[in-house]
Amino acid sequence: MEQLMKLDKEYAQWIAELAQRYRSSQIKAGLKVNDEMLRFYWSVGEDIEKRQYENRYGSHFY
Repeated sequence: MEQLMKLDKEYAQWIAELAQRYRSSQIKAGLKVNDEMLRFYWSVGEDIEKRQYENRYGSHFY
């Protein structure tokens, strides 16, 4: 019985470790996605700024 309780504790500890590693991976992935989206939106803003500078009034840019 004592051996069974030890296995249960080890299993529960392993599951807790897996859950922590999974959550850590989710956070890292989210940070990378946010970083890439920020870079994309920044580049879109630069494109709009360039086009806005080049366009004349009445060109229907927007």
